[in-house]
Amino acid sequence: MNINWPDSLDENTFLQNYWQQKPLLLPQAFPDFINPLDPDELAGLACDPDANARFMEHVKDNEWRMCLGPLSDDFFDDVAGSNWSLLVSDIEKLLPDFRDYLQPFRFLPDWRIDDLMISYAPVGGSVGAHVDQYDVFLLQSSGVREWKIETNRRVGQQQSISNDISLLGDFNEDQTFLLQPGDMLYLPPRFAHHGIAREEACMTWSIGFRAPSPDEMLPSVINYLLEDANSDKRFGDPQRSATKSPGKIEDTDMDRLRKMLRNALQYDDRSLNEWIGRYLSEPKHSHDDIDPEDCDWPQLQRILGSNNVLMANSQKSFFYTQSGKSAQLFADGYSYPCSLELADRLCNHRQLQQHDIATAADQSLVVALYNLHNLVLEEHGTH
Repeated sequence: MNINWPDSLDENTFLQNYWQQKPLLLPQAFPDFINPLDPDELAGLACDPDANARFMEHVKDNEWRMCLGPLSDDFFDDVAGSNWSLLVSDIEKLLPDFRDYLQPFRFLPDWRIDDLMISYAPVGGSVGAHVDQYDVFLLQSSGVREWKIETNRRVGQQQSISNDISLLGDFNEDQTFLLQPGDMLYLPPRFAHHGIAREEACMTWSIGFRAPSPDEMLPSVINYLLEDANSDKRFGDPQRSATKSPGKIEDTDMDRLRKMLRNALQYDDRSLNEWIGRYLSEPKHSHDDIDPEDCDWPQLQRILGSNNVLMANSQKSFFYTQSGKSAQLFADGYSYPCSLELADRLCNHRQLQQHDIATAADQSLVVALYNLHNLVLEEHGTH
């Protein structure tokens, strides 16, 4: 499955000329695309305890209703009319086989790919005009959806018509596209858009991209850095002079306090790289703790044999950084040193065979990842 780029366009020219710059329609990006998920199955996923689902209904005028999942089994018995949409995010985590549909987008690094969201809407259904803070590819998988877009990027804080849902009250489209199955629309961040199901009920796939912001990252990185900070080191002011203005903070005191804070937060690139890798690999949603396995390398060897494969758990993220001929692996919010060969197989291919696990250190790491359910066994027949 590959993106069918228009003439004169490929991955590199797309990145140079469109990525994060301007919208692009990709007619028949995936010719003869067959939708593998029907609306009833999507509704079933929305009821999964691990589902990140939303039901949005346009009640009247500027009044919208949003229900967050997981939804109950009988929720849809009370759904009427056609002014609603169902959206389920993180599909590739709920259905591991759907991770294959992200493969065409891996000309961008994995850490930037957030998730696959699938939405369903009856004729007329929509989620309203809105702005996303991230890049998105909108792939039409079934039915027909009309996309109205603004071709100028919005800046600043946007006024919403609702206190609970960020929808635009001043949307003015200047371009309209009608997407058939297999068509795809790319939108950079902050380009307002409004999708409406036309002619028949439709399903749309949204491949969204992660774009961390400083306000999201700073609280976590500061807590991480403070874990190693010297908490016994406090402000000191020996040989100071008596003050005649007790209510004033002297410049010398400000200098000392600023220096103390800067020293506490001055960490080298290696420490920050460690935190960034761990942060990016953390799961978005916490799940119930699962008892770890109790397996050692000889047992895992026998389980693997010559045919079976260890696959990356679809709910987990795996990334690595390279330092010379070794690597630092990041998985599920933790970091591990390992061989570059192991990191390459696990992170770039998301699977391991026994011959990929050569050194004693890698074997110990793979056992630990397996026992923590970061790796799952895929059986390929007897051996």
